[in-house]
Amino acid sequence: MSSKTVSLKDETYRRLRREKREDESFSDAIDRLLAEEDENPLRELIGLVDEDELETVRKRSNEFREDVNKRFGTSGRSDENP
Repeated sequence: MSSKTVSLKDETYRRLRREKREDESFSDAIDRLLAEEDENPLRELIGLVDEDELETVRKRSNEFREDVNKRFGTSGRSDENP
């Protein structure tokens, strides 16, 4: 198998080394990290909001939607004609 030499900034190398598992080569780690990114582009958002915060966001979103519906006299259904 052929290989290529890649230059990395020191900080990038340190970050990659932290992500690399003990049983992985750097190539394997890069492959895994790129595959994870391809499989789930929202991966960075996972775990950023706990359940309580999520429930608060849902509640406020629903309240906002209800307020808009009241102001505009709609039920919020997208198939409703004005």
